[in-house]
Amino acid sequence: MGDLHTTVTRCGTVVTRMAGAAGRPPLLVSEADRHGTPLTAAEWDDGGRLRRAKVRIPDGSWIGIEPGTAESPIWGRSDRLWRLDPDQPFRPVEPITLFQSVNYAAIAFIPPLAEPARLPPGAGSAVLNFLASLLIDQGTPRVQYRGPYATEQLFTSLLESFRYDPTAVSPLEEFMRRDLSWSPAPHERLFPSSGTYVQLRDGIEKVVFRGRPYYRQLWQGVIRDEPRVVREDGERVMCSLWALGEAIEDHLILDRNGEVLSVPPVPPPEGVRTPLSPRWRSAVGEVIAHGSTPLLRPSILGVVERLHLEWGPVVEDLVETRGEHVVVSLRLPRLFGLKLETQKEMEQRVRLVLQFATEVAKLLGPAVRGEAQAALASLPESKQRAALELAAATAETAASTLRSSLDQLVRGLLSGADLPG
Repeated sequence: MGDLHTTVTRCGTVVTRMAGAAGRPPLLVSEADRHGTPLTAAEWDDGGRLRRAKVRIPDGSWIGIEPGTAESPIWGRSDRLWRLDPDQPFRPVEPITLFQSVNYAAIAFIPPLAEPARLPPGAGSAVLNFLASLLIDQGTPRVQYRGPYATEQLFTSLLESFRYDPTAVSPLEEFMRRDLSWSPAPHERLFPSSGTYVQLRDGIEKVVFRGRPYYRQLWQGVIRDEPRVVREDGERVMCSLWALGEAIEDHLILDRNGEVLSVPPVPPPEGVRTPLSPRWRSAVGEVIAHGSTPLLRPSILGVVERLHLEWGPVVEDLVETRGEHVVVSLRLPRLFGLKLETQKEMEQRVRLVLQFATEVAKLLGPAVRGEAQAALASLPESKQRAALELAAATAETAASTLRSSLDQLVRGLLSGADLPG
């Protein structure tokens, strides 16, 4: 084993590396935040090959990486991700999924992952950040994603640990075509207090508090439109609920180094649950389908009809899923009503209605898509083929149906209808 040496980063992360073989870059052995919380551990053999590694994720648990222990029918040799026993050095508890094997001593590409939906929250970003850290040590300036799952979700995950080619004109579109290169830019991680996780790079970029993620809105040249945001207020950093262009509730206050300053009290939610109107159901179903793969459209519309979509009181969030009940916070229509009163021009009023409808659809989207994907996957092969044929047959009329549904909702909202009492 080579000699160990330790460095401390700008944000206080303590990094230990092992000298590589002659002419080889150093090998990452461990990371701990400035409070001493272990973040990463990696074991290497004498030839510089990774035996196994583990990374801590935002909820404080560990994800293990075991190289070369599986095969994928799509890309062949694969590395496995595990949930680990938190009290043991490396004891697998439950297999999660696979990703294409890489040479950790000389990473040449960003590997595809088999089942991203199986990952615990933050696990994908933690593994990508581990790869980005190794790429920095190896002096690799750029890599590309190699795989069949170039989705918008993966694109936003990569933004947390990489930077896309700044010469890209349409980075998301180029990524979807597998034609975008990425430079490693790993973030630093901090667990400043129980139940709080902070990511730092150019300042505080992401916070997980009480299990809910908050994101900075601007990532390189991309705006992340999220209902929970990280925003700066002088020397303070606020984690807030965000709706219709403004912060509506603060949940956590940090200093610029990521240390917790205070947890503001949150008023109890008020009101009763009320079903979304048929016009709302039609419009949000079409908006969600429009932002999804066309193959899911029939399934999405069926799920929207089946689920109980409601306005109601929600604690410290804008949406809550309770079984088949998906509840959108009453804070949103109340805020919309107040803003609508201030808009005198019809063009401004219509723009506000469309913004409101889009934000409600984005809040409902994850629950609806998850149900739609599960529903489609559970069908026998013959019915799956029929669903795909139906998606293809209705693709040409989808845009006009979307416009019609939104037009009806706009007219209803401007007339004072389709809002909870």
